[in-house]
Amino acid sequence: MVMKHASRLVGSLIAAAAFAGAANAQDVRVLGRNDVVPGAGFTSQWPDSGFEATFEGKTIKATIYDWGANWLNVEIDGVTTTLSLSAGQQTYTLFDGAAGSHTVRVTRRTGANVGPTRFLSVEADGLKPTSAPDHRILVIGDSYASGYGVEGANEKCTYSHETQNAGLAYPALLGRTFGADVHVVAMDGGGLTRNYAGDGATMNTLAWQTLPTGDTAWAALSYRPQVIVINLGTNDFDASDPGEAFDNAYVFLLRRLRVAYPDALIIGSAGGSLWGKRYTAEKTSIADAIAFVEKEGDKNVRFVEFKPTAGPGRYGCDYHLGKRAQVQVAAALEREISKSLGWQPRAKSAE
Repeated sequence: MVMKHASRLVGSLIAAAAFAGAANAQDVRVLGRNDVVPGAGFTSQWPDSGFEATFEGKTIKATIYDWGANWLNVEIDGVTTTLSLSAGQQTYTLFDGAAGSHTVRVTRRTGANVGPTRFLSVEADGLKPTSAPDHRILVIGDSYASGYGVEGANEKCTYSHETQNAGLAYPALLGRTFGADVHVVAMDGGGLTRNYAGDGATMNTLAWQTLPTGDTAWAALSYRPQVIVINLGTNDFDASDPGEAFDNAYVFLLRRLRVAYPDALIIGSAGGSLWGKRYTAEKTSIADAIAFVEKEGDKNVRFVEFKPTAGPGRYGCDYHLGKRAQVQVAAALEREISKSLGWQPRAKSAE
């Protein structure tokens, strides 16, 4: 997988934005894993994170600080438009239309690698947070979970921020299918023991942080997922089989997640990119790790293999999952979750 770095200004962004103004985070429901500062808004960096609220009237605005590369999905009453953020602190009109009761949902299209975005304030009449749903899912993954290149026509196009859309990736599709809150903790090019580019912290570390560019530990019990999906390994095995280092790290991750979330269904998954000996090694390692903790007594773990079919929509940019492949991956997970937990989909995924 191609890993795009956007570290420029990232280190100074959070510090600079902290002094940029006040926010009313208590008036919106924060989506995903974010760094929330009471009375001072919140910083969003993980894919598909953002906020949701209801409001009255005909206008809603948001003041946002960004380094000028992130893209957002702005959904008003089920209709989604795209917003490309400019550099610095800007006030954006998210909606200016018919008066009445409305629901707004704003989420990141771009991935964690593109850097953090600071939501300073949201202004609208009658602004109220929406109610949190009963179902909760945590996804720990890589660029497949962030929708890297999913808007691209095929595998021949080159990734750009515009072609990334976490709203079309399998975690967001699962969330809509089950009406669930989803935390997407994913880094483009990220691996469990080694990244595609070979530098930086791996997901073995980042999965437990509030933001990937920060050093604050995530308060695990502040969000209690009933389902955890792990989709890591493509970047670990891309160059070669990492051997026992990966096997041991995967078992350790499963054990650590079980301690944090004793009742959650944990799904380890593989498939969608690698082929030949590399894929066989990846699939075997993950399936064996699942089987190992089962033998230790953990009966709430599963292995799911992804098998996207050939044809239009199989690939997006740089041989990443295309729109149809993302739907098929979501459908495979949907079937396992429904079978294991009895969750009923609100709208059936189409393959």
